[in-house]
Amino acid sequence: MKIIDRYILEELKMPVIFGISLFTFIFLIEIIVSLMENIIVKGISVIDIIRLLSFYLPPILSQTIPMGFFLGTMLTFSRFTSTSEATAMSSMGLSLKRILSPILKLSLVVTAFIFFLQEVIIPKSFVKLQELTVRITYENPVFQLKEKTLINEVKNYSIYIDSIDRATNQARSVLIFQADNKNEYPTFLFAKKAYWADANMILEEANFFDFSEEGKTKLKGDFKRKKIPLSTYFQTFKIKLKDTEAMGILQLVEGLKGKTSEQRLPYIIEINKKLAIPLSTIILSVLGVLFSIGHHRSGKGASFGISLGVIFLYIVFLNIGIVISNKKIVPPYIGVWLSNIILLLLTISVYRRKVGER
Repeated sequence: MKIIDRYILEELKMPVIFGISLFTFIFLIEIIVSLMENIIVKGISVIDIIRLLSFYLPPILSQTIPMGFFLGTMLTFSRFTSTSEATAMSSMGLSLKRILSPILKLSLVVTAFIFFLQEVIIPKSFVKLQELTVRITYENPVFQLKEKTLINEVKNYSIYIDSIDRATNQARSVLIFQADNKNEYPTFLFAKKAYWADANMILEEANFFDFSEEGKTKLKGDFKRKKIPLSTYFQTFKIKLKDTEAMGILQLVEGLKGKTSEQRLPYIIEINKKLAIPLSTIILSVLGVLFSIGHHRSGKGASFGISLGVIFLYIVFLNIGIVISNKKIVPPYIGVWLSNIILLLLTISVYRRKVGER
């Protein structure tokens, strides 16, 4: 029997890898498009883009592994059915429960791996993503500055840039208003060009005008080079990932301490989500076998269709559960687990029907 188990697991390997890769790519499309824009328009290096993607990958994998495992299982057992290998297994005296045994064992290993991702890898990836984002920001600050837009976020400065040459990262026709707490009229600076170094704007060939309290010019002059610090502006740059999504379950539990019931709700929802999604792997693996085995007319197309339909419904009910939990319509341990409960009831129903057929 161990030979049969090894054969099933060996045949399952490539379809599962394909399924995980497919769903991961679908989830990554929006991020990839955004990062491609950064390469073309904002001048971020391809190496940094690849590193950013690698840090985005673990949170996505924690969601796509159950989906890919479900699709891979369906593809494998659909092929077993179409080639009559499933029939041969039955004729050897293998019960449905026995056929499910290696799938269940593998799904437990996969579930443990997802928990490992959530507890160890994802929090570290989030930290690395922040560090890399800050480094990119300070090494290439020009990509955050917009043409023909007045920037007021820089402490004591308002900056207007007429145009930016993205190839050289140099600005043309730069206007700067430097505020003075002692005078309601700011110092006015105009530079023909500017560039960036170490989160500073370096002005070249600039003129300045200083005004009296009456608004009259009291001092004017020019200089070849002046440095304007922009670090306060770059500190507003944030990555698109919620803090709770970057935490492991143990960190979320620790974060509950000292918070009001209102503040605790997002943490409780995220804890339930981080438990429900990995555990869905076990249910989906069984359901994938039950949907595929015994249907001689079903092929890869049918398996794709069924798997995408089930995954779509799972995501829909998961999000509905999260929304109604956030609105306090139902407790999180009911709302977030709604999709898993539906999957479990469906799996039990299909299993009983399959056992009756055999």
